[in-house]
Amino acid sequence: MAVIPTLLLLLVLGGLIYVVARKTDKSGLKFMLLGLSIIIFGGIIVVDSNADLGRFEYLIVFTGLLLSVVGFGKKN
Repeated sequence: MAVIPTLLLLLVLGGLIYVVARKTDKSGLKFMLLGLSIIIFGGIIVVDSNADLGRFEYLIVFTGLLLSVVGFGKKN
């Protein structure tokens, strides 16, 4: 039953990223680079055997993926 709150959190997070990306005048390339940096940071946490964040690290990686996708779709 923990799937429903997780999906709700991902949906809210995706909507928030979309709104912030559309309201700012930053280029899409900057959002893509920020997303890639977050993906790399989350990936390092995922492969670290000593870090146990209770699957929160996958949420970090997914957030970076959302930022990269929104940055790719943003017009400059």
